[in-house]
Amino acid sequence: MVFGSALRTNYTNLADCRMLSTYPSKLALGFTVLNALFIACLPGCGPTPSSGKKTASQNLSPEQAQAAKELTGKSGTQPLTKVSLLLNWYPEAEHGGFYAAQVHGIFEKHGLDVEIKPGGKTTVVREELLLGRVAFGVANADDVLIARNADVPLVALMAPIQDGPRCILTRKDSGIDSFEKLKGVKLQIDSTRPYVPFLKSKGFLQDNVEVVPYFGSVAQLVAEKNVACQGYNFSEPFMARQQGVEVNELMMSTIGYNPYASLLVTTESYLGKNKELCQKMTQACIEGWQKYLEAPDESNAIILKNNKQGLEKAALDFGVVALKKLCYPESQPAVPMGTMTAERWKSLGQTLQDLKIIDAAVAKPDAAYTTEFLKP
Repeated sequence: MVFGSALRTNYTNLADCRMLSTYPSKLALGFTVLNALFIACLPGCGPTPSSGKKTASQNLSPEQAQAAKELTGKSGTQPLTKVSLLLNWYPEAEHGGFYAAQVHGIFEKHGLDVEIKPGGKTTVVREELLLGRVAFGVANADDVLIARNADVPLVALMAPIQDGPRCILTRKDSGIDSFEKLKGVKLQIDSTRPYVPFLKSKGFLQDNVEVVPYFGSVAQLVAEKNVACQGYNFSEPFMARQQGVEVNELMMSTIGYNPYASLLVTTESYLGKNKELCQKMTQACIEGWQKYLEAPDESNAIILKNNKQGLEKAALDFGVVALKKLCYPESQPAVPMGTMTAERWKSLGQTLQDLKIIDAAVAKPDAAYTTEFLKP
């Protein structure tokens, strides 16, 4: 995202690419599968884990080296396994735990050398995973099911963000402080996303609501009282308040649309062939997110360096505060980091099927995640 005066003005309707863009067609993905099979047959292709010359002791502090020794029973001099992690958007607070695992040596403690690849407007995580260009990716739960419905068998390994950050922003002075009052406004929103038909199914996009494209900026909301827009509650509210406009955050999670966010994902095939590695990656990411929410400053410094889109420190500081409430919701105070439940996946699958976005028999929500690497 672009903060400050830029306000994402260089973004287009692809501003929701971090949610894996639009629904993929079976035909297009059919060609993608063929390409993947072709690439898999080429020597040296695919994200096969590799051990480089770098060792687990080279970049660890004495304390981290001792932790690695206690974890493995070894001195920490074994070669690290190289893997890559593709983000679903430019580096931001929603990726903080992954960067924390890198910054604080947690990946190395678990024997991993992880390259974090920033995403962007044109990033489509599911295709990069299917083609074997990366081993792991970041995605939201609804996009995992939509991908699976299109024969891209993604699997979620852990869910750092329990309550979805998706919201509709309205100005405080508009008097619209609930979905029931969302009337007589111009709503800037990406109509290709599944939460739009969900809103329609609940009857919230009637009563003179004019749906118009969202271009990744809060500028029009700031300028006009009768404008509302989509957003993430750890991002767009900061942008509006930075320009002196107070906003209401109408959270989609409060009306029943609540997919997990910033999931660590891989493919069924990769998981099947690399169980031990996936276990290490999952545990490292859990510890990374715990560290980020406790002490984000060092990780935020690296996020700022890698964002390249005008992100500000103040925006990340705001984001961390909002994320804590999403990762550890008050309604679920005892939930361990990374938790996923069958009930949540089943409910999301039923919602998307009711909206005719997926066929649950094809997407198989019960196979879209695994808890085998999560501690009870």
